This record gives sequence, structure tokens and C-alpha cells, in this order.
Amino acid sequence: MRLITHGCRGSIPTPSKKMQKYGGNTTCFELQFDKFQIFFDTGSGFQNASLESNKEILIFFSHFHHDHIQGLAFNKYLLASETKTCISSALANSENLNKILRYYFSGDYFPLDLFENLGNVTFSDFTATQKSLRDHFRVEAIKLAHPGGSFGYSVMTDNKKFVFLCDNEFTTSQSDELKKFVEKADVVIWDGMFTKEELRTKAGWGHSSIEQGIDFFSTVNCGQIIISHHAPYRTDAELDKINQSLPYGFQLAKDGHVLGL
Repeated sequence: MRLITHGCRGSIPTPSKKMQKYGGNTTCFELQFDKFQIFFDTGSGFQNASLESNKEILIFFSHFHHDHIQGLAFNKYLLASETKTCISSALANSENLNKILRYYFSGDYFPLDLFENLGNVTFSDFTATQKSLRDHFRVEAIKLAHPGGSFGYSVMTDNKKFVFLCDNEFTTSQSDELKKFVEKADVVIWDGMFTKEELRTKAGWGHSSIEQGIDFFSTVNCGQIIISHHAPYRTDAELDKINQSLPYGFQLAKDGHVLGL
């Protein structure tokens, strides 16, 4: 299993010289297996992913805010007929998922109907997707706190566990359920868009702080914690300063980073 970060910026892409080290693409993470490619959200970073026609390709959406879906139409491999892709989300059934994405990529928001000629792309209810994957790995979902709704995901093989938690406004009322969900994970993606100080004026925005992640995982048995969804105004210099202060086992997400699990 390999984890590839294609995008870890929040809200909007940030093409700036001050933001090259950690990257400016919005959220997109990929898990690679011998026979599968699993993507979590398709922010602008999805344009840089290579979809392999000899693998089953799955896309799980946490939610449908623009920074998590905007890159879907810009991956050239998705448009190839030989690339078979299944799209699913715990937030919406297959019918509503189809409607949401088709509406976003057509009409007032996009110059053409993206899915009109994409016969290689299918939509599946999350529970049906779970069942179809049981012989290969387990996929679970957890409801998160975010305006409009959001879900986190875990992927478990016999000896590895990966958890994706974006976008979430952490509260202590989530602690017990979240601890069970992330327990013994090898890698966890944590929404650390804000600092503790910034969070004081960002209540209701749907995101957590870096410090909350550090406090939460101090009592949880996990491996590597990767802080993601960097604020669009956060420069490389500022992220470097934060990175230097992180405790052992924590790191900041970077576009293009590859991690073997």
C-alpha cells in the first residue's frame, strides 16, 4: 500500500511562489494497491494523478464543497474509455451523487456536461461499494462535523490501516467515537486548517486546529499523523515554522509526497 498526496490545500488552489514547498492544490489523496487505486476527494490535485487502466479505480467523496470536487474534470485519464472508475460517497446515495456532480460539471458552472459521454464512470451506493470490496479490504465511514455534512473514511487490510478525516470541526463530544475509528491506524490524515489562535474566530467554519490534533492523538494508539487542508493564506515559511514545532509522529502534508505503508 502506498499513500500519495496530490493536493493538501484548503478552500482554493494557491499558485504562488510562497507556497511551492507544501503545494497549492486542493484536497486529493490516493491509496495505491496492486489491483486498486483509491482516491479520497478530487480537488485540483486530482489533475496530476495517473489512473491506470489495468486497475480498479475508486473515488470516495467526503463531501461536495468545490475545493474537494473541482479537479474531477481535469484528469485526462478519467476521460479515456479504457479507464474504469467507480464513484461513491457515504454522504449521498448513487442517484443523488450523480445529480450533484452532474449539476456542478454542466450548465451554469461548467462549459459542458462532463458525464454525458463518460460511459466508463459509474456511481455506486457506499454500502454496495463496501460489500464489493470485502474480499480485498474493509472500508468504513464516520460522520464528521462540517457545514453541509462530511464523512471520514478508513481502509483496512489484514495488517495496515489508513484513515482520512477531512473536513471536520473537532469537538470533545466526538472523542470516543473518533478514537475507536482511528485506533491502531498506521496513517491518519487530520484536518488542521487553523491554529489554536485562529480557531477562536472561526467557530462554525467546519475545520479543526493543529493543536487539537496533537492533543487528541496524545491518547490514541496511532502511527503517523499527517496534518492537511492547509489554510490558503499559509505560506511555506509559516508552515515550516509549524512543522518544526510538531511532536514526533506528526508531519505536514506536501503535494507529491509518497509514503509506503
